Amino acid sequence: MNLNRILLKNFFRNIKNYGLYIFALIFSVALYFSFVLMSKDESAAEELSSGTMMSTGFVVGSVLLIVIIVTFVMFANTIFLKRRNKELALFQLIGLNRGRVFRILVLENAIIYFGSLMVGILFGFLLSRMLMMILLRIMQVELSVGLNFSMAAVGQTALLFIGIFILLMIQNFIFLKRTRLLQMMTMNRTSESDTRRLGAGTVLMGILGLAMVAVGYYFSTQMMENIRLIFQLVFGVLGLTIIGTYITFKFSVAFVLNMIRKSKKGHVNVTDVLSLTRIMFKMKSNAFLLTLIAVISALSIGLMSLSYITYYSTEKMVENTMPHDYVFYEEEAMEFYEDLLDEEGVDYESIQMPAVDYEAKTEGAISADLEALDFNGSTLNINVVSEAHFGSVALGSNETIITGTPSVMQTFIDYTLNAPVTFVSDDYERSLELVDIQEAAVLPSMVSYGSPTAIVDETVYQELSENRSEEMQEQGVKMLHAIDITEGDSMDILNMMDGEENPVFVSKIQEHTSLLQASGMTMFVIAFVGFAFLVTSGCILYFKQVGESEDEKGSYNVLRKLGFSEHEIIRGLSFKMIITFGVPLLIGLLHAYFAVNAGWFLFGTEMWTPMLIVMGVYALFYSLFALLSLVHYRKVVRGSLT
Repeated sequence: MNLNRILLKNFFRNIKNYGLYIFALIFSVALYFSFVLMSKDESAAEELSSGTMMSTGFVVGSVLLIVIIVTFVMFANTIFLKRRNKELALFQLIGLNRGRVFRILVLENAIIYFGSLMVGILFGFLLSRMLMMILLRIMQVELSVGLNFSMAAVGQTALLFIGIFILLMIQNFIFLKRTRLLQMMTMNRTSESDTRRLGAGTVLMGILGLAMVAVGYYFSTQMMENIRLIFQLVFGVLGLTIIGTYITFKFSVAFVLNMIRKSKKGHVNVTDVLSLTRIMFKMKSNAFLLTLIAVISALSIGLMSLSYITYYSTEKMVENTMPHDYVFYEEEAMEFYEDLLDEEGVDYESIQMPAVDYEAKTEGAISADLEALDFNGSTLNINVVSEAHFGSVALGSNETIITGTPSVMQTFIDYTLNAPVTFVSDDYERSLELVDIQEAAVLPSMVSYGSPTAIVDETVYQELSENRSEEMQEQGVKMLHAIDITEGDSMDILNMMDGEENPVFVSKIQEHTSLLQASGMTMFVIAFVGFAFLVTSGCILYFKQVGESEDEKGSYNVLRKLGFSEHEIIRGLSFKMIITFGVPLLIGLLHAYFAVNAGWFLFGTEMWTPMLIVMGVYALFYSLFALLSLVHYRKVVRGSLT
C-alpha cells in the first residue's frame, strides 16, 4: 500500500475525529475575514463622521484577532495531535519513519486547512454583512448594506493563514521529533494523583492566593483616593490579582474542594467521585491555562463594560456639557445664523449670558483634593452667572446653586448642602449658602472650560463682578452666545447651517453624533474581539472536556457496575461542568467588577446597567459551552454503558 492510499484511507476513516479541528479552523477564518472585509467597506467609512476612528479601530482589532486566532489554532492542533498519538505511533510500528509520518500530517493538514480556508471565507463574507448592519445600527447610520467582496481581504486572510499553517507544521515536526514512540502509546494513560493528600504547604498557599486577590481588590478601591500613587497602585493591583489568580487555581480551589470532601467524613457519592476529587487535581495541572482564561475574560468584560458605559451615557454626557443647540464664539457669528434661520423660517431662541471667573475657598460647602487635581493654592475656580437668565430659578441674596458637577469631578470635589460657599478676590470675601447641586451644566464646556458654575442672585452677581481683582478685571467677562431651535434641532437644520464659508459654531447634535459614532465604533471593536476570545476560550475548555470524556469511558462503566445509575453519573458530571466552567467565569467577573468600579466615572454617567448587561450576555454565551460539554458527556456515558 503506497503512502497516498494510506493517507486517503486514514483521512476518511477518521473524518469524525477531525470535526473539532475543522470547526476551529473554519471559525477562525470566518472571524478574521469578516473583520477584514468590514474594514475594506469604503461606503460605510465615507458615511461616518468618524471614518478615521473606524479604520484605526479595525487595525487595532485585527492585530488582537491575529494573536487570539494564532493561539487558538495552535492549541486546537495540540489537542488534535494528542488525540491521534496512538495512530501516529502505529504508523511508525508498521515501518514508516518519522519523515513519512510528518509527510502524512502535512498532506492531511493541507487538505483540511485549505478546505477550511475556502469554507471560512464564504461564511466570513455572509457574517461580515450581518456584522456591518449591526455596526451601522449601533452608530445610528442610515445606509444600505450591499454585498461588497474584496479580493484584497481574501489575499490578506490567505496570507495570514498560510503563515499559521507553516507554524502548525513546525509544531507538528517538533512534536514528532521530541515525542518517543513509547510516550505516544501511553500519552493518554497518564492519570492525576487523586489519592495524594494535600499537605500544609498546599493549605498555606491556598489561603495566600485568596488573600492576594482580596488585597488586590481592596487596593483597586483606593486608587482614586490616592491619585498621586495611581501608577504604583495599578501595577500592584495587576500583580496581586494575576499572581493570586494563578495560586488560586493551583492551590486554593484544591484546598476549598478538599475541605468540602473532608466535611463528608468518607460518605462520598458519585458527584464527589466525578467532580470534587478529579477537579481538585485537574485545576492544579491546568492552573496556567485557567489563569489566562480568567484574566483575559476579566479584561474583555471590563473593556466591553467601559466602552458600553460610554455609549450608554452619550446622550446624558452631551446634555450635561452642551446645554444649547448651537454655541458661537462671537456675537457676529450668532447674528449671521439668526438671519439665516429667519430666511429659512425656522423658529429659534437666542441666548446671551455673561459669566465671570471667581475663586472659591475649599472649605465649608466645598471639599476638594486639589493636589490630586494638580492645582496650587486652596481655592477652586468657579464660573458665576446671574439667576436673571433662568426663569425657573429664584434665589435669595445669600443663596447659590452649583451646576456642572459631572461624576468624574465628584471623585475629587465634594459639595455639602446648606453649608457656605465663600467667594474670594484679593481682600474681598462673600459667603453664600449652597441650596442645590446640579450635575447638568448651564454653560457649555467651551465657555466654562470644565469648571463648575454658580448661579447667584442678580444683585449678588453685580457685587461679585464689581469686586473682582485687577487681574480678573483685565480678563474681562465671558459671554455665551447661543441659539436653541424652538421645535427641536435636526440634521436638516445642521446641514443647512454647516456651509463651508459660514462662521464656525459648535452644535449639540453634531457633538452627539460624533461621540455616539466614536463610542459605538470602540464598543463594536472591543465587543468583537471580546466575543472572539469568549468563543476561543470556551472552545478550548470544551475541547479539553471532550478529550477527558474519551479518556474516562472506562470509569463510567465501572461506576455503573458499582450500582450508580446513569442519572446519578450525569448529575455528577453536571456538577463537574459547573465547577470547571463556573470558577474561571466567576473569577473573571469579580476581576472585571473591581476593575470597572475603580474608574467607570471617567467613561460615563451610569455603571450598573451597562456593566450588568455585558456580564449577563458574556455569562450566557460562556455557559453554552458548558452545556455543549455536558451534552457530549451524556452521549459518551450512554455509549460506554451499552
